[in-house]
Amino acid sequence: MTEENYMETGRLEAFYDAIIAIIVTVLVLELPQPATASFASIWALKTSYFAYLISFLVCANLWQYHHIIYNHVNKIDRRIIWQNIVLMFVFSLIPYITIFVANHPNSFIPQALYGLDFIIVDIILFYMAKSLLKLNSENEEYLKGAINFKEALLMPFVIFIIGFIIALLGYPIAISICCLITIVRSIYHSLTS
Repeated sequence: MTEENYMETGRLEAFYDAIIAIIVTVLVLELPQPATASFASIWALKTSYFAYLISFLVCANLWQYHHIIYNHVNKIDRRIIWQNIVLMFVFSLIPYITIFVANHPNSFIPQALYGLDFIIVDIILFYMAKSLLKLNSENEEYLKGAINFKEALLMPFVIFIIGFIIALLGYPIAISICCLITIVRSIYHSLTS
């Protein structure tokens, strides 16, 4: 690929920020209002709040991960743009699936779709990271540290698979719990690195 086919990251980062902001806004707007102004009515919506918390943390974590990576990326190409577009397409399903899970917390299908969406996002991030490393070899040392494949892809994938197995054994909410574990683990790792 010739040098003129490389692009700067600014527009892609702005697009990404806008999509994440829209997803977070839709997430909060989809939260149901309590039937009455009482703690009992608020508690009745605990599943919706739990699903919202997980999805919000996922959005924040993905935004942070993207920001950390692109802070040290000098150039992108069409492949990376399209990887990000596919990533945003899959990720934009989060509000829809969050409501599906909140309405059916003990059903396998909504929980499986929720976990599957996270797994697909991780797989796309893996291929995008490989493309970024290849294209930005001058920052390879930093990017390899920021894009720790074991921490960023392998461990979440293993945790999600454990959640799927437990869900198949009759505890569908295990998928959401494993998603939460993965996100908390990722946030902890980013704060202590």
